[in-house]
Formats: sequence, C-alpha cells, structure tokens
Amino acid sequence: MNLVRALGEIAGSDTGARHGLRLYRDETEAEQVTYRDLYISAGRVADGLVEHGVTPGERVAITLPTSAGFARAFFGVLAAGAVPVPLPPPVRFTRLELHLNRIALAMRQSKVRRVLSDGPLSRLIEPVLGGTGGEFDVHDVAEVEAAATSEVYDPAPAGSPALIQYTSGTSRQPRGVVLSHANLLANIASITEGLDVTDQDVSCSWLPLFHDMGLIGTLLAPALTGADCLLMPPEDFLRDPGRWLRMISRHRGTATTAPNSGYLYALRRTSPEQVAELDLSSWRVALNGAEPVDPELLRRFTGHFAPAGFRSTAFLPVYGLAEGSLAVTFTALGRPTRSVFARRDHLAVGKVEIVPAGRANGEARELVSVGVPVARTEVRLVGDDGLEVTGEDRVGEIQIRGAAVMREYEADAAATSATVLEDGWVATGDIGFRQRGELFMVGRKKEMIIVFGQNYYASDIEAVAGGVPGVTNGAVLAAALRTAEGEGLALIAETKESSPEEQAALVARLRLAVSDAVGLSPRKVLLLRRGGLPRTSSGKLRRHGLDELLAMDEG
Repeated sequence: MNLVRALGEIAGSDTGARHGLRLYRDETEAEQVTYRDLYISAGRVADGLVEHGVTPGERVAITLPTSAGFARAFFGVLAAGAVPVPLPPPVRFTRLELHLNRIALAMRQSKVRRVLSDGPLSRLIEPVLGGTGGEFDVHDVAEVEAAATSEVYDPAPAGSPALIQYTSGTSRQPRGVVLSHANLLANIASITEGLDVTDQDVSCSWLPLFHDMGLIGTLLAPALTGADCLLMPPEDFLRDPGRWLRMISRHRGTATTAPNSGYLYALRRTSPEQVAELDLSSWRVALNGAEPVDPELLRRFTGHFAPAGFRSTAFLPVYGLAEGSLAVTFTALGRPTRSVFARRDHLAVGKVEIVPAGRANGEARELVSVGVPVARTEVRLVGDDGLEVTGEDRVGEIQIRGAAVMREYEADAAATSATVLEDGWVATGDIGFRQRGELFMVGRKKEMIIVFGQNYYASDIEAVAGGVPGVTNGAVLAAALRTAEGEGLALIAETKESSPEEQAALVARLRLAVSDAVGLSPRKVLLLRRGGLPRTSSGKLRRHGLDELLAMDEG
C-alpha cells in the first residue's frame, strides 16, 4: 500500500464522492474538491510531470499557499513516482530574496530541479530563484494539470520515500527528514485509531500545509479517512483567529490541531461578546502539541469558551516530531488533562520529585502529561550514562522506534549517524520523565541553560516570563549570556510597550517573576517590537541565531 492507492480507495467509495477539501479565505468558501476529484486531478498532474521529464524518485519542491492546488501537487508528485518536498511559500511580510535563499538551501540539499507553484507565485519566485546559485524549473501546477492528456498512477513502493519533511529548525538549521509511504501510512493509522476518526468528522485547520503538523495531521489523516477537511490560510488566522472559531461553529467542526501559542492567540483575541455568538459544542478533539503545553492556558481557554459549549475534555495534549512522522504519544480521549508539580531544582539536575498540588509553590513547575505511545511506536528514556531510565525519579532523553519512525536525514550522513542509533532507535533531543506510565515533557537537551554551574531549562524560564503582563503573546526566549563582564541569564521578549517608563517597568516585572520562580535574575533583558524575535517557517520561535541577536545589541 502507498499514499496514492490509499487515496484511490477513498476516491472509489461513496464517501469520496461526498466528502473532500473545502478552502476558506476571508470566511468565504473559495474552493471545494471531493476526494474523488482530487484523485483524478492527481493523476493528471502526474501525467503532466512525466511529460516534463520527472523521473521516479526525483525530488520535486512544492511551494504553494494553503489551497486545493497544494493537495493536487502533493498527490500528483507521488502518483508520478516522485517525492514531494513541501517548502514555505513567501508571504507578504517576509523579504522575498532572503526567504528564497533559505528554501534554495533545502532544494540544493535534496537535489531539487523542479518546483511546483501557482501562476502568481511562479512569476514572482522564478527570477529570484535563478539567482540563488541553482538551476530550478518553476511550473504552475494548474498549467501542468491542464496540459495532461491522460492520468498516470505509478507511485513508488511502500518502502520508498514519500516525503522530505524539513524540520522547523527551532534550535538548529532545518534538516530534511526522509519518510516513506509505509512510515506515513503507519502514523496516519495510529492517529485515526487514537482519535476514533471516522468519515463523519470535520477537521478545521489554519496550520500551514508545508509543515508536518498541518500536512499529516490536518490534510492526509482526514483525507485518507474520508473525513471532511476544512482549511484556511495561516494569514487569515493571524489577522483574526475568530475566523477559525467561527469555522468550527458554523460547520460543526469536530477536530483541531494547533500549538499552544495558537490556542493562546485565539483566547486573547476573542471577547466574551464574540464567544456568545459561537456554538462549539461539536468540538470533541483539540490536539495541543509542537510546543510545551501550558496547563494554565488549558484552564483559561476552557473557562473562556465554556459558554459556547467547549468542554475541557476536548483538549488532548500530545507529543510528536517530524522524525516520528508526526504523532508519538497521545493522551486518552475524553479524559481530563493530567498534570503534576515537580520541583524545579531537582529537574535541573536530572531528578524528579513530585510535590502535592496543595503544597506546590513557585519552586515547583506544573507539567502536563502528553500520554502514552501511539500504536506502532515505542518510547524509552535514556539517561546521561547511556542506560535506560526505568524508574519515575529521573529524567532522560526521549528516544523513539517504530513503523512510523524515520531511518535517515536527506543527504546528511553525519546528522543521521548522530540521531539514528542501534536497533532503529532515534534520539529526539527532548527530555522527559514518566509518572504512572505517562510521559511528561520537560524541555530540549540542547536548550539547557548553564549559569554559574547551575542548570536551567529554557522552556521553564520562558513559561514564567511569557506570562508577565506586557509581553506580547508569550513571545520570549531565554539564553545564556557570556561576555567579558561574566556570565548570566538573558531574556529577549516582544512587547507593545513603547515609552521608556513602560519598558523599564516591564523589565523590572520580568526580572522579579523569573527570580521568584527559578532563583536567578536575568542580567540582561532585551525588548523587541512584535515580530522581532526570529521564527521558523511554521511560525515557532527559533532559538538558532539568538547569540547573534544579543551580540548585535551589545554592539
């Protein structure tokens, strides 16, 4: 079995003739395509690609906005026996030349020669890509399909690559994760089983389709189950997150997937008067992943949207990453979120001591369970000594293995050998612990901040600082500071505060909050305007490059 044949089975059913993709822009339905029509279009795109000389196994970049065209291009590349490489399209608030230089690096690594885009984007990016040092042919996917004279369905075998998924690059340069048809089908089966997805579900998403969470979680999983898939561009969500909530309300949406910051943004931008106009009673699954899950946000979101029928049990904190296709652990459906309070000072040295909720104070950190491994995936914790952590009193690096887990990075033998271990285990670089069989995420191994010999988790500090009034949408990053004057902690935060008095007050609040929580006062606090922090192509805050930002400020 492969992804194209799986779509073909849905297309050949009654479900495939009734259900499909619906694309919304500015809250108006802009496109609708059934899964049957999508399958036919994919065959025609494949025919056009073969006519253009695309060969089996060839990497073909897709740089398209959220659209039916993206889905046609993705399945069309697969139907031609080639391998899609989704890459972020330029958006109006990015510098075009800088953006295209970045994606050209990925194209060269994957030896991409052809790019599928749409008419306006093709005319925009082709001349700029030509100046990045590579030779790329840019094609309009609609023109490729229109020129076809037949349909081609010649996908690669199950064990062959089906996707080169470039990672977010939050703490390093992005890498291309090579995922096979078998990897993706295994993970999609685990997702649909874990969430009890049927063709009666309605997925509502604003996530970008070039990112694994959007592509696999909100396009492929619904499509290969026959569930309706409602999509809106990320830019529409950023302009007004209420559009997403109204989509769920009007179309009886049942399932969403978003990072913690997405739910926070919707919470902050939706007034009680707007909540009163919503009906969220159909919303049964709200997956929360890709970022540390904030238990206080879950409580606030539930309280704010409860009048519209949102239930706390809809929230499903999850853990996943591109190296595992997408999903690694899920919490149980319909169960209240479980959290524990762990002493910060113990976590900093790799130990776990749970504090009763009634006795928890600023010295304890509340952490949310992200559940147990999904079907077909194994999880183990490994300590600094290289031995598996079997008890519940120590943290360890999370390692994964299974049918959905990658075997290599694209054209990067060094990264592969450092990450893919013996017996198929993959080191994630994430740190966690177990309590009563469930996994709790603590932070990333490479994001540990060491000041005066003491360990601090960056995510712990950022969670505290992000909740300080005056910080825009929790946008803050922590880093170790090492200068001629000595070492210390640096915070970089986004804010709307503009006057010197307001900014000075915010700096004081940040220093006090962090000092109270972790016992270390930031030596340097840098305030930036909204959008000033570096971000990945999927919108997550990017730690890679912070040293340069701090050095520029020193200069």
